[in-house]
Amino acid sequence: MRRTAGAAVLLVAGLAVTEGAAGAATPTAVDYSFNVAPGDYEVTVNLGSASQAAQTGVQVEARRTMLAPVSTRAGEFRREVLAVNVRSPESMPTGEEGTGKPGLQVHLTGSRPAASNVSVTPVRRPRLFVISDSTASDWLNGPKRGWAQKLPQLLKPGTVVANYADSGESTVSWLSNPRLFATVQPLIRAGDQVLIQLAHNDKTTPESTFRANLGKLVDGVRQRGGLPVLVTPPVRHLFGANGKLTPTGLVVNTLGVDLPAVIRDVAGKLGTPLVDLTARSRALLEKLGESASWPIYLTTQHDGVQDSTHFSEHGGTVMAGLVTQGMADAHLPAAAFLRTGAAPACAARPARPAAAAASTVKVWLAGDSTMADPRSSCPVGWGNRFDALFTDQVSVVNKAVSGRSIQTWLYESNVTGTKNSAGECVVSPNAFAQRWRDMLDPVNGMHAGDYLFIQFGINDGDANCPRHVGSARYQSLLTMMADAAKSRGAHPVLLTPVAAITCSGSTAVGNRGFLTPTTAAGTATGAPVIDLHKLSYTLYNALKLCPNDGDYSKGAVGAFFCNDHTHFEAAGADRIARVVAKALRDQKIGLAGYLK
Repeated sequence: MRRTAGAAVLLVAGLAVTEGAAGAATPTAVDYSFNVAPGDYEVTVNLGSASQAAQTGVQVEARRTMLAPVSTRAGEFRREVLAVNVRSPESMPTGEEGTGKPGLQVHLTGSRPAASNVSVTPVRRPRLFVISDSTASDWLNGPKRGWAQKLPQLLKPGTVVANYADSGESTVSWLSNPRLFATVQPLIRAGDQVLIQLAHNDKTTPESTFRANLGKLVDGVRQRGGLPVLVTPPVRHLFGANGKLTPTGLVVNTLGVDLPAVIRDVAGKLGTPLVDLTARSRALLEKLGESASWPIYLTTQHDGVQDSTHFSEHGGTVMAGLVTQGMADAHLPAAAFLRTGAAPACAARPARPAAAAASTVKVWLAGDSTMADPRSSCPVGWGNRFDALFTDQVSVVNKAVSGRSIQTWLYESNVTGTKNSAGECVVSPNAFAQRWRDMLDPVNGMHAGDYLFIQFGINDGDANCPRHVGSARYQSLLTMMADAAKSRGAHPVLLTPVAAITCSGSTAVGNRGFLTPTTAAGTATGAPVIDLHKLSYTLYNALKLCPNDGDYSKGAVGAFFCNDHTHFEAAGADRIARVVAKALRDQKIGLAGYLK
């Protein structure tokens, strides 16, 4: 492992782990190199400095942007987990820009980068493959940036971007070159999504051939159990005298074939999801006008070259944002992992890499699977959709864990299978789990002005240990957590458990316990209580989810719930998150002031 600043190096399971001194910050970026094989990894970075303000972003491999620079105050630390695909060559699969460096390269960016440690762990996550041309490529050298090169920063680590876009390729070459589809297809696993955006270099491809080639790519992805997604190409910066894009700008080829129109038609006929990047980028450019939209592309003034097809660093981010908007509209499984929706589609080119505003409030989430971040596209907890509802001054730290009662969340494996004389599960030793210790940490945990949301009550009703919790014990633990938050100047917010979908005829009805002890804990601690139980089944009634035949895979119920009566699809999680946000406003809870 190599680093520009001094650091101790440990080997854990064969991987290099750096442990730099807290507060280490330099005016230039810091490089790390990990000797790992091609594959998928999670890179954990603890950003910030104990002694000074910092501004830190993360790029990996061939300048893939994983995290735009974020600001931290002196003494403030921000832990980021990033999902990275490592391959060789590290940029384009045909090696146009060389093979790059072996292993995994991590590069800290920003005006004052600071990281206390960087570690790498192999993972297995759903992947988002990109099959495309130069407009999406990972460019290792020069000013060009592909939109897929900027895409990872917009996604949470539940999915991994595997960008195989290659400069100069068409539907013809992607099928004929053994280093392209013949190499990528065997890598696709069941559940992976594959974005297919090809057209720019099909300049002389007849329509019949173009259609057939798209069909072969779609079929090849499906053969592996993947989900093919057709993406129309981004427009070229070619305007006519009328202020509108020319046919060439709209990717009509030299034979007069409207390639984006063909892609739309093929998507409809083959039943594949469609991301219409042509329509989105056209609308943006024509709205901005010829002059104001140039910063999205390469210009002589800023980049040393005039190029109406390829994107600047800023433009790559803008186009990636348009792609994520299309992913969300198409309800792709990967959309569940979007960080805060699409990147801003604006014309102004930042003088330096854009920095997110320093978070002034952290929202900590403690709960079960109905709140937790997903590890697959389904189920999705509402906490995963909460961050997007706030301004940049709020960051959400989701510590919810599937299958936990309040006691197993707090004490994990220390809760035994034995009950005491009061009928409660014995905890031995009486030591907190790491997740709660993290929240209590005096440096990186809850601080004055933060919020702690606590929602349990679904698994606590289990008759058997370790998950069983009685009402009195539940109230006691909830009170303890709320008091711990208050002692640090943070604001606890208690939530009753979200309702399952249970119908009495055409009416959704309540079905959860622990409502009274939640209210009692709120009264005892002065913490606001959001009755999510009632609010959720009220929502189900508004959506007319009753009656239903108990098949949670179809219709309105299937679109909301994930294969059972309790867990949510991304759309359902989003609706529940918005119910919680509305309650913040209705109950005049201070955090509501940060909602968008």
